[in-house]
Amino acid sequence: MKEGLTYRNSHTASSKGAQYDRRFREFAWRRYLWHGEKKILLEVLQKYCFGRPIRHLDFACGTGRILEFLSEYVHESTGVDVSESMLGQCRRKVPNAEIIQEDITRNDVLAGRKFDLITAFRFFPNAEHELRVEVIEALAWHLSTDGILVFNNHRNASSILFRLARALGKRPPCMTNQEVDDLAQSTRFRIEQVYSLGFLPGYDNHPMVLPFWIHNMFDKAANHLGMGKTHCQNNIYICRKVGHLSDNKEHAYEKSCVSLSV
Repeated sequence: MKEGLTYRNSHTASSKGAQYDRRFREFAWRRYLWHGEKKILLEVLQKYCFGRPIRHLDFACGTGRILEFLSEYVHESTGVDVSESMLGQCRRKVPNAEIIQEDITRNDVLAGRKFDLITAFRFFPNAEHELRVEVIEALAWHLSTDGILVFNNHRNASSILFRLARALGKRPPCMTNQEVDDLAQSTRFRIEQVYSLGFLPGYDNHPMVLPFWIHNMFDKAANHLGMGKTHCQNNIYICRKVGHLSDNKEHAYEKSCVSLSV
């Protein structure tokens, strides 16, 4: 990232929304991962949220990819993001959703609202450590007692792709499995299940040599053999709260949001 730019404000340029959407149309690798993520999201709804109305919050909702897909399966849809450019695209896709432009780690506009399903995709591995902690504490605060948090790490440091990158002397941003575990445990989240995609290496602006079905076959085998979490590029985590944030953390979160919004 450019000097002075953090992930918090990295997507605020006026052209970012259209550019982001275009990448999902043009990059075959992103289309492949999104195809798998949609299947996983439907399985999560069936397994963990079946038979009850769902209040859904999509954090860092961007151009509305997750919101749009889940809108027909949930009772209420809320998306929050800091980028007006991204949200401009989102509002056109999901006109019936509640769309909020705000940084909820700085100004808790959601107040005491609780959600049954919170999603956060393509955020944590890109964010700095301090921002990751601030965000997951905010999401824990807004998740209902029996709710589900679903987030992903599409830059798994131990995946074949990122090990190859390091072997070539490159240091792309990534996130380790230990960092994910520590982040979840810091807010008393228990990881119930991990789905994995991208065993065979793939990259956004490179053409996919092999067809989707071959990648899918390897991904299924990796998950079945218990190798997915370690070797796949994109891990999707399903988490439940096993307790409340400590009083100190709850107080600190509320105090920081109030002081920064004044």
